[in-house]
Amino acid sequence: MITTRRTRSVAGIVLVMLAMSFPAYGQDMPAPEDESALYELAKTEGSLVWYSGGALDTTKAMAAAFEEQYPGIRVEVLRLTGASQYQRYMEETAAGQNIADILWIGDYPSMLALVDDDMVAEWTIPNADQFDDRYKMGNQAYAFNRVDSVIVYNETLVDDEEAALLRDDWRNILDPRFSGRFAATTAKCGACYVALNLFTDPDKVDIYPADFIEQVGAQNPAIYSDFIAMVDRVVAGENDFAYWSFESIAATRRSQGAPVRWVYPNPTPSFPSTWMAISGTAPHPAAARLFLNWMGSEAGANSIQIDYFGTPTLNNVENVRAFAAEDWYQAPEELYNVDFDRWIESYDTEMDRWIAAISR
Repeated sequence: MITTRRTRSVAGIVLVMLAMSFPAYGQDMPAPEDESALYELAKTEGSLVWYSGGALDTTKAMAAAFEEQYPGIRVEVLRLTGASQYQRYMEETAAGQNIADILWIGDYPSMLALVDDDMVAEWTIPNADQFDDRYKMGNQAYAFNRVDSVIVYNETLVDDEEAALLRDDWRNILDPRFSGRFAATTAKCGACYVALNLFTDPDKVDIYPADFIEQVGAQNPAIYSDFIAMVDRVVAGENDFAYWSFESIAATRRSQGAPVRWVYPNPTPSFPSTWMAISGTAPHPAAARLFLNWMGSEAGANSIQIDYFGTPTLNNVENVRAFAAEDWYQAPEELYNVDFDRWIESYDTEMDRWIAAISR
């Protein structure tokens, strides 16, 4: 589900009234740069609750890294994906049940809605100026990691020449040698959609013809309803590669010993996949602010790489992921930054078109 501003119209007036009645949480907080004072205050709270849209095991690993750096603060993780997290948070807030301290939503429009309605707190993290503007919503929400689309393949079934073809151009999927060899998914999510934003870009119609999506569907992919299950079928060797996935899933499976590699087709669709903010009614406001500071720090960026297998958006951070040193790995040559305005307008139509094309 992708939330738009239009879907919130029924509740809009009520939410604004609720926002105006919220207690001024954090108004006596130390300055963001005063870590020692913030930490001392956070220790008196002792814990925080993190609503996360990420995989539970990797999110908990990140929480453990924070707890190791800041003893005395326990992080409780609750996994709520996409727009369902937005709905849960809004329902709890309307009922006066203030549970969440940190929101981490993998749905840009949902976070935009929370920011627009002042449902999340303002907090300028110390490293805010080290993030490009596309990874910030004012001083209320931050995207600390991005998703880069990849083609993940079974290294025992795809040779180096074929991998190079897939890397060079998304359109090479139409090569007859790839017919019937790859997997695709009918799942609806941000990472499931991002490449479609490239393929349907009106400025690139001379590269991707109007029927490109249908041409891909004519290549007879195996269809899976779940994004992760699709990758796992590649791991099992039932399909040679997945068109397309994202690097953290592939990296997680490789770290577990799976025979998978991946390529970043040129250009590589990239977008801020998860947005983090402090709840406007956080029960543990100091701990939440300390956590947001940590996520925006180099330590947080390294945890995103090592524990979450993701790509941090903090500028000038070294790539410390183990796979980056392997001889097969080639970083993206050119990123395609998605158009979120067109995303909000066209997501449902383009996803439905993709599903119809690959399901025929």
